[in-house]
Amino acid sequence: MKSFARALVLALALAVGHAGNTGVSMSLKQAKMGSGVSIDAMSADFNVESKVSDDLTVGCDLAQGDSPLKRVFAKINQKMGDGSVNADVSMAMADNAITGDVTYSEGGNNIVAHVNSAVDNFVETVKYSRSGAGWTFKPTFNMQAKNIDLAASADYSADTNVDVAVNAAGEGSLTVNHKLSADTSVSVSGSNLDVNALTATVNHKLDADTSLQLSGVNMKMDALKAEVARQLDANTKGTVRFDVASKKGTLEVNRNIDAGRTLNVHLDPDNSMKVEVKGASDEDWSASINSPWGDFTNADLSVGRKFNF
Repeated sequence: MKSFARALVLALALAVGHAGNTGVSMSLKQAKMGSGVSIDAMSADFNVESKVSDDLTVGCDLAQGDSPLKRVFAKINQKMGDGSVNADVSMAMADNAITGDVTYSEGGNNIVAHVNSAVDNFVETVKYSRSGAGWTFKPTFNMQAKNIDLAASADYSADTNVDVAVNAAGEGSLTVNHKLSADTSVSVSGSNLDVNALTATVNHKLDADTSLQLSGVNMKMDALKAEVARQLDANTKGTVRFDVASKKGTLEVNRNIDAGRTLNVHLDPDNSMKVEVKGASDEDWSASINSPWGDFTNADLSVGRKFNF
C-alpha cells in the first residue's frame, strides 16, 4: 500500500508540475461485500492524465499492489499537410511492450496502423478506409501474415444497404439491410454461402413509445430471440429480452434521476443482478453493485469519479 501511495503522489507531482490540466480518475472496488463495506477490503485503481499542450497528452495507470505502475501512455494530435495524425500509444510495465494505434485522416481517407513492439515488424495491421456518397471500402493489410482482408459497404437503393467482407482465408460474409417502411426494417446476414445459417433481424415500431425486435437463425422458433423496449414515461425506459431456446428472459430499466444522473438496473433471473448509478459526467460520482442472483453476500461494489487539478 505504501508503494502504491508513493507512486500515486509521484505521478500527481510530475503531472501537475508539467501541465496545467491534470485529471485523475479513481475507481474503488470491493469483492464479496456481504460482510459490509470496508476500506481495508477495497482495491484502488487510478488513471492520471495530463494535457501538456493542445497536441500532447500523457499519463499513466496505477493499481494497488507491489508494482503499482501498470502503464504509461501518450496521445498525440498533429496536423500534417491537408490531414491530421492521431497517435494513441502506451507501454505496459509488465513486459515493456509498446502498443497502440496511429491514425492519419484526410478528406474521405483514413489509415490506421496498429503497432506492437512485441512483434517482428512492429506494425501488426494497417487498415485503410475510404468513403464516398453511399459507399465505403475498407481493406486491412495483415503485416505479419502478409495477406489482406477486404470489406465494403454500399447503398443498393435509398432503402437498402449491402455489406460484404472476405478474409485472407477466403471466408466471406454478406449482410443486407432493408427498410420496409417508416416503422419496419429487416437485416439478413450469412457467411460462406451457408443458407442454413442465415440470421435475420426484424425491427418494428409498434407505437410512439414501444419497439419490437425479433432475431434468429432462419427465423426458427427454437432459435428465436425477442426484445420489447418501451418508454414508460419521460424519464424511464424498460426493456424485456426473451430467448426461446433457453426459455429465459432479462429485464433492464434505465431511468434519469436528478442532476443529469442515470440509474440502470439489469435483472437476469438465476444468474445476476446489477444496479448502476452513472454521474452526469466523469467528474461526478458513479457506483455499481453486481451480484449473483439471490446471493447478495457475494456482491461486488465499484465506486469512482474523476478529479481535475
